[in-house]
Amino acid sequence: MRTAFLCLAALAQFALNAAATSPITVPLFRRSDDGGIYKAAGQALDNGVLAGKVKIGNPPQEFTFAFDTTTGYSWVRGSRCKTDNCRGRCTYYARKSEDAVSYGKKFSVEYGDSCVDTHVYTDTFEFAGLTVKDMPFGGAYRMSGFGEGFDGYLGLGRDVDFNETKIHSSASGGLAKRDIPVSASGFVPNAFQSGSGLASAQFGMYTTTTGSGFDQSGAATTTDPTTGATIDPNASTNTTLTPGATPNVPAGTTTTTPTDTTTPVTDGGVTSGGFGVMKRNNKEDTEEPAGYLVLGGVDTSVIEGDVNYLRLSDNPDAPAKNWDICIRHASFGSLKFAQEKNAIASISTSTSFIVMPPTQADAFHEKFASKYEYATKSYSIKCSEIKNLPTLKMTLEDHIVELPPKYWTAVVDADRDCCTTKISRGSSDRDWVLGTAMTNAFYTTFDPEAETVGLAIKKGQSKDGLRVYRKSH
Repeated sequence: MRTAFLCLAALAQFALNAAATSPITVPLFRRSDDGGIYKAAGQALDNGVLAGKVKIGNPPQEFTFAFDTTTGYSWVRGSRCKTDNCRGRCTYYARKSEDAVSYGKKFSVEYGDSCVDTHVYTDTFEFAGLTVKDMPFGGAYRMSGFGEGFDGYLGLGRDVDFNETKIHSSASGGLAKRDIPVSASGFVPNAFQSGSGLASAQFGMYTTTTGSGFDQSGAATTTDPTTGATIDPNASTNTTLTPGATPNVPAGTTTTTPTDTTTPVTDGGVTSGGFGVMKRNNKEDTEEPAGYLVLGGVDTSVIEGDVNYLRLSDNPDAPAKNWDICIRHASFGSLKFAQEKNAIASISTSTSFIVMPPTQADAFHEKFASKYEYATKSYSIKCSEIKNLPTLKMTLEDHIVELPPKYWTAVVDADRDCCTTKISRGSSDRDWVLGTAMTNAFYTTFDPEAETVGLAIKKGQSKDGLRVYRKSH
């Protein structure tokens, strides 16, 4: 009996250890055009940007958050926000939460042409079965350049620097007043450090399709075998958004209560990414996940071979620590671009585009594309010409990434032979942004402790021209 008991105890301990070390997998579902129905912790917004339901406070207040890997700072529309961009979004009320604490601090985040100004709080966050106490985040009091469809961003980037280890709260009214040690601002590192059950601070995202992953409508896509272009057979009308705008998903009803009266005392800021073109989709919601968010490790069952880890840039001149990798070289076939010293490529899930310096994007335009669309900062092209486009080849740190054109093109109107590239003209004369046109192509994983971004080939993609490998010396 004792032996049997010990065996059972050993099996139980093994199961507990396995559960503790296994990553949490969050299904990401497609959405219908009329409801934005959530069947799990996450779904896909337009432009391939991923989103999920997050609860904040005690008692909890529920919000739709876009997953933003560009920065490790989460924010939600706050009760003091009166700008036009705050309309149509759910509102966070710090006074309604017993766990809310104000930092007495302001923090601003730039997303391309968009910007959000926030008051910094700590409160309880709940997402994907994880509960994180004292999570630092922002309550937006001013927003500019954002469209509808979400209430805030869940910061999955590297921790932001609040410039001091302790900030004295100057909160008034019903909010707590105490010295607050600054926790990790990134959600996953904070969840890991707080003992929420994650085996590590590493996390990743992957789609379940072999084409471009999530297209601009957030639905899974297929590939035209003749042109190599991505096809959305259910696409109907097209809507153009300015950079920084987001899709129109019903976000709930806004209520009105007295605003908070916090006194901000210090300022901070960081720069992030943006948004672009949006296509509406009338496809019915489906039970099959369009992708997954993996928290606390790597799901090795869905990849071929090993994960290739790329070291992050240690550029001391960078304004913030994002998922930035040194870009050494880039080319589209015979069109080659030597990059400037300290040029970086930011890995970002908050844009669907590959954003290039203006001179390089213009050279691409002159050689391959037909028309530059100023509203979307991207280039139109004939669908019939996509089969003749070369692979985008980039040297990122000590690795080479080869991205076939089907991953950075999309159909606008197949009947009129009208397609678009996901190559965009940026504002920086030196740096790139690699959005979901690249991250959705791979299993992409982020490791804030090792300071690396990992790229792996998903099962079923090894023969479509997509490659990542270490550069030979």
